[in-house]
Amino acid sequence: MTETLPIKDNGEPLVDLKEYPFVLEPMYFKWGLSPTSKMYLRKGVADKLLAIQQTLGELRFKIWDAWRPRDVQSAVYKKFWNEIHKKEPDWTDAEIKEEVETYVASPDTPLPGHLTGGAMDLTLVNATGKELDMGTGFDHFAPEASPLFFASEGKRPPHERNPGSSHGEVEQIIKNRKILLDAMENAEFRVYPSEWWHFDYGTERWARELGKPYALYNEAHLPA
Repeated sequence: MTETLPIKDNGEPLVDLKEYPFVLEPMYFKWGLSPTSKMYLRKGVADKLLAIQQTLGELRFKIWDAWRPRDVQSAVYKKFWNEIHKKEPDWTDAEIKEEVETYVASPDTPLPGHLTGGAMDLTLVNATGKELDMGTGFDHFAPEASPLFFASEGKRPPHERNPGSSHGEVEQIIKNRKILLDAMENAEFRVYPSEWWHFDYGTERWARELGKPYALYNEAHLPA
C-alpha cells in the first residue's frame, strides 16, 4: 500500500470556471451523473490553466470535468462498474474492481484527486472549437487512452498498429498529445498514466510524483 503523504491545505477557494475563457463541456452532467452543469477548480489551478492557455496561440482548453463532490465520484464509479459487469459477466468482483480502479478512484478511498479541486479532465480545441484528434474520446477506458500509447504505436510496422489507424493519423495523434502533455507538465501538472486527459496539481499523487513533502489540497467543498 502506498504511504499517504501529509496534506497542508493552502486554503484556496473553489472558483466557477465560467469566469475563465475555457470551453466547458460538463460531461457528467450531460450523462446524468452530476446534478449541476457548473464546474469548479481551486483558484490557483484555474489561474495556472489560464496562464498555460495564453501560451498556446489559437488553441484553448476544453474542460470535461473538474472538482467532484463525493456523490458524483460514487456515481461515476458505479457507472463504470456496471459497464464492466455487463461486458464481462463472468468476472469476479475483485477482477471488476481492479479494472474499474485503473481508471476511476473508489469513492471509499480517503481522497480521490477530483474531490480536492486539483484534478481535471481536459483536451485542446482549435480556433473553430474543434477538438484536436487525441486518438480516443473522453473516458475511453482502454489501453489506447494511456498518454504515450500512440507514441509506441507509431514505431510499429503498419500491420502491427492499432486497427483503423493509418500512419498519418498516428503521427498527428502523437503530435497533438505531445502539445497537451508538454504544456501541462512544463507547468508542473502531472498526467494520469492511464488517461491522457486527466491532470493533477496539488493533490497527493502530484506531490508524490514530484517529490514534494506534502500535498496542497485536501477535500474541497462549496461554501454553504
